[in-house]
Amino acid sequence: MFGTMGSSSKAVAMNRDILTLFKVEGNDFSWEAGFTLSEVNSLGPKSLEVVVKTLVGSVVLWQSISQEDAKRRGIKCCMDALDIFDTAPAKKQLSDRSVIIYPAYSLMNLIAKNKTNTFVPPSNMSREEFLETMAENFVKETHYQQYHLCRALAFQADVMRRHGKYEDALSVIDEMKSVYNPQLHSRAIMKEYVTDHCSDLAAVSAFWLHHYGRNDEALRLCDRVVDTMLTEIEATELVTKLTILTPICRTLINQRQTSAAKKARELFRTHVSDPAALAGSKAHPALGMCVPIMIILKCCSSGGGAYADLNTDVAYMLNRNDPDWFETGCLSYFDAAWSTMCAEACLCLAKITGYNSQSQDKSSALIKEGLKCLEVSAKTLEKEYGKIVNSMAYSYYSQILSELENLSAPVCFRPMAEEGMVLCGKVEKTNVPCSLNAI
Repeated sequence: MFGTMGSSSKAVAMNRDILTLFKVEGNDFSWEAGFTLSEVNSLGPKSLEVVVKTLVGSVVLWQSISQEDAKRRGIKCCMDALDIFDTAPAKKQLSDRSVIIYPAYSLMNLIAKNKTNTFVPPSNMSREEFLETMAENFVKETHYQQYHLCRALAFQADVMRRHGKYEDALSVIDEMKSVYNPQLHSRAIMKEYVTDHCSDLAAVSAFWLHHYGRNDEALRLCDRVVDTMLTEIEATELVTKLTILTPICRTLINQRQTSAAKKARELFRTHVSDPAALAGSKAHPALGMCVPIMIILKCCSSGGGAYADLNTDVAYMLNRNDPDWFETGCLSYFDAAWSTMCAEACLCLAKITGYNSQSQDKSSALIKEGLKCLEVSAKTLEKEYGKIVNSMAYSYYSQILSELENLSAPVCFRPMAEEGMVLCGKVEKTNVPCSLNAI
């Protein structure tokens, strides 16, 4: 206000009073001394914003005063603003940095272009080195701000996926991955948008790649997600880890290799299943999906043999009571009906129990339960006039149905809702490979 009126000196004095508020032990702010390192480290995100904006505003005020000392102080204010912003730990808590620091970079560039302006770079840096470092930092800051672009591209890919345009979505995700830096963007996205949708979409796209026969790319992306994206998710964010690791585990299991299956099992156990069990009733309801998924992983990594808590898992699948929203939630995030995943858990358990003559009743019950689950899948995936809701989910459903029918032949199964379902005959043992989310 005072600056607009031509009273730059009064406006500068007001800014000095504002900056004094952030000094410790009642010390007044001095344009020459600035802030100590401990004072900078103690600034919270809001305080940091006020300090930097006030210093940047003071640059313009000082430069408007036709005195050499005023111009020198203006240059120092700009350098101090850049140094404080670069040093302050609270910087990491700011989601939108553009309005805070971008003007300081621009002003410093204008100051440097004027050859009559003299300034002493910090840390014994040469003028050339200082300006090059400043330019690099400005570029880094604009990269950080691109987390909004990353989120927008993830949104675009998700819309394409919901419309069945998977290959178009993969192209958009390639663009997103070229910008997205998990170490730089993940936590900013989580703070602004609650969930890091970029890591979610990157993870699920690994399964899409596998589905379309691009398996080498799928495996490389799995490694990238686990090594660079999963590590940025807080240990308490179990739902996010569930949405990231479920498609990764689907892709690994479909390699039909025991080593890949064991890797999937341990990833899911370490990051999702065990922490969810420890959380107990405090865990998010979505983590109820952990048990059937973990059952499939245990079965597929057991080499077809029984494992320690097999009977407990059988009892769980025959008596589970999942909320209805699991069905559509799973379809939205994993391109699979939840009922189909439960049917596969039953299928995997039935294969193992079917090899034991004393467990034939369990195997038969599991097959029956699996086919019952697939009735739900048919209703979820087949709408009026035979329209398929999700082609990838339907492919998975069809494969699990085929394997269950082969395992229990002769079985007559008609998935149309109006015809119902007929089971007959006895269970026969067949050596069908375990195939989580087979396609």
